[in-house]
Amino acid sequence: MKGSALESQRSWVWKTILLAAPVSLVVAGLWRIEHGAEFGKLSTIIIAMSGTAVALWALWRERSRVEKLRGAEQAHSQFLAAAETSLDAFGLFESVRDEEGRIVDFRVLYVNANVERLIERSRSELLGHTLCSVTPIKATGPMFARFCRVVETGESLNEEFPVDYASVKATWLRTQVVKLGDGLAITFSNISEAKATQERYAHLAEFTGSVFQNAPFSIVATDIAGMITAMNWEAERLTGYRSEELVGKASLTVLHDERELLGRAVAIDSSATLEKYGFEVLTTRASQGEMEEQEWTLIRRDGARTPINLAMRAVKTEAGEVTGFVSIAFDITDRRQMMEYVTHLATHDQLTGLTGRALLQDKTVQTVELARRYGTKVAVFVIDLDHFKRINDSLGHSAGDQILVEAAHRLRRSVRSTDVVARIGGDEFVVVMPDITTVDDVEQCAVNLVATLSPEISIEEHLVHVTASVGVCIYPDFASDAKHLLKRADSAMYAAKENGRNQFQIFSESMLKETAERLTMEHALRHALANKELSMHYQPQISLTTGAVTGMEALLRWTNPRLGSISPSQFIPLAEETGLIVPIGEWAFMTACCEGKALQDELGMDLTVSINLSPRQFQQKNLVPVVEHSLSKSGLSPEKLQIEITENMLMVNSEHVLDKLQKMRELGVGISIDDFGTGFCSFSYLLEYQVDRLKIDQSFVKKAGTDANAAAVVRTIIAMSHGLNIKVVAEGVETDEQMRFLLRRKCDEAQGNFIAKPVAMAEFSEVVRQYADGPSARASEPAIGLVR
Repeated sequence: MKGSALESQRSWVWKTILLAAPVSLVVAGLWRIEHGAEFGKLSTIIIAMSGTAVALWALWRERSRVEKLRGAEQAHSQFLAAAETSLDAFGLFESVRDEEGRIVDFRVLYVNANVERLIERSRSELLGHTLCSVTPIKATGPMFARFCRVVETGESLNEEFPVDYASVKATWLRTQVVKLGDGLAITFSNISEAKATQERYAHLAEFTGSVFQNAPFSIVATDIAGMITAMNWEAERLTGYRSEELVGKASLTVLHDERELLGRAVAIDSSATLEKYGFEVLTTRASQGEMEEQEWTLIRRDGARTPINLAMRAVKTEAGEVTGFVSIAFDITDRRQMMEYVTHLATHDQLTGLTGRALLQDKTVQTVELARRYGTKVAVFVIDLDHFKRINDSLGHSAGDQILVEAAHRLRRSVRSTDVVARIGGDEFVVVMPDITTVDDVEQCAVNLVATLSPEISIEEHLVHVTASVGVCIYPDFASDAKHLLKRADSAMYAAKENGRNQFQIFSESMLKETAERLTMEHALRHALANKELSMHYQPQISLTTGAVTGMEALLRWTNPRLGSISPSQFIPLAEETGLIVPIGEWAFMTACCEGKALQDELGMDLTVSINLSPRQFQQKNLVPVVEHSLSKSGLSPEKLQIEITENMLMVNSEHVLDKLQKMRELGVGISIDDFGTGFCSFSYLLEYQVDRLKIDQSFVKKAGTDANAAAVVRTIIAMSHGLNIKVVAEGVETDEQMRFLLRRKCDEAQGNFIAKPVAMAEFSEVVRQYADGPSARASEPAIGLVR
């Protein structure tokens, strides 16, 4: 607490004590002075000894006084903050009077930083001194007299006046003077630039006559630096700007494309920059006294681009000094459109109208060069529609074209006008975004692109859900030129597909290794069939009613001498993308049928053989003949073959799918829906396609014991399936708890590592026998692959 405030506090305390307290309180107060006890302790003594009411009243009065003091300090701080951040020069002055009370000067009480800058004197040289001693204002002058009048009458003063003093950094000032007590608050505003603008208007007065305004073409006048000083009505119509928006406020270059200006500047000087050559590019020959005429792109107020023919001519004085320029322009849209149409046909995609592959390469190179010059970033997004070939084959090429056109339209709407959107073939698009600031901006753009393509598209009375995988690469972070920028964005796109599709992936250095590994794997996969590296494994399926093994699921495996054992989750998507799934799938189908029949014979059991069909396999025109040939050659009974497809496959093209499934059912083959619950198939489709079995996805089985929602899904699928006379198989059973849950819910069949892991054909018979022999036999032979 400050000294004065403390003394005041002591004063009212003692007054309160002397008026309301007994003598003992006086003694306590004297003890406080003698021993320096804290004021809080003394207050406590007073409350205790004098009575609560008197003491609280005294404390309340002091609190009110302190709050007022704080309010005054806060107001003072706010005043200083406002004054110091003001754009004008501001000061407070008190009147200095003689013995007769007449004002003879004003003493400087306060000035802000702008006063120091305006008169180039520090505050220490100003504060405490008189106005006439530190400024050019004289006590005998008219300005001083007007200041005195403000104090005497209370009428404020607001006027402009020229400044001729070298010590003041302004040629014109506007002053606002108001009375403040027995003194003044004065604000000085530097209006030199505004006055200079008025002089420029006066200089060009003769140019704004009726001839100028009524010319049938755009006329814009500028000063020597390019600042617009006048424009006629036709210029306003052509540019979309009103004259007051540009005159004296903007350079002529604001009406031009910066890239176009820079491109032509670089052609003149390879080290050119817009700051150095922006306006000069427009006046290269005009500044030398010649008429300069070129075609340019005008940027209208609304952002529209208009091709113009622009003629520039210098304005000179009688002495030959260039004082400005006059530009005459007219629209050449019609002429340009015809030329652009011919060029467009050669450089753009005819279906979508987007930039084509060849032009994309050129534009990417240009964008990277500009980014290198300005030190900015460029992001390239490679966008590939997920499962487009399946949709295209199912709905037809006309529907596929509609999807591509809609995707192109959505991409164009979601990016800036300066971004490049291209279609480089099939369902692959590219977006090139210059002037990217941070990686966070790139991520947000990628999220927006994925979201833009996700809403359903209405095609021929079908609502098609199209998603996209987006790969991103950033210059100069992960690529040093346009070629690598595009190539690595493409690699990132493939990574997004491998990670599950409908997402984006930004390229990183680790992907270089992944890309090389993918190419190695693809090369090896192309020879896997010929080198006999593929094999089939089988996982038992059991009846939850009898406990007996009822069937097996055939699972494809690949072991490469150099790469080792490769997970199906890695090589099957690769086989799908490369088309290798067709020959591999035919081999797998034939092998599963033959080995399945052999296992039936060896075990003497009528086991069902379940074989998965990928979406790409299901699109094969000869799929039904392949199935028929496999059954014929293997001798497997059609009734013991189950074809497993995903529920999403039913939604692509119902007529096409129904035809193939119907032909398979005519052969006697059963139909299973794999991974049920993860897609969007309705039960009406199950009836339409006469589905025999549903396989509950293992994600629901795994969570059923701990997640109420997952348990509800499993119960619902089982109950509704039984109501439709469809058997239910639970996949991925891993624990005894999961098995018991399925038994309680009366699930029909189950498979999973809890029962037995997938094994090769040579081990399968022993696995089945071990399972049939009971728990004791299974415990004694762990190497067989049984898990309990």
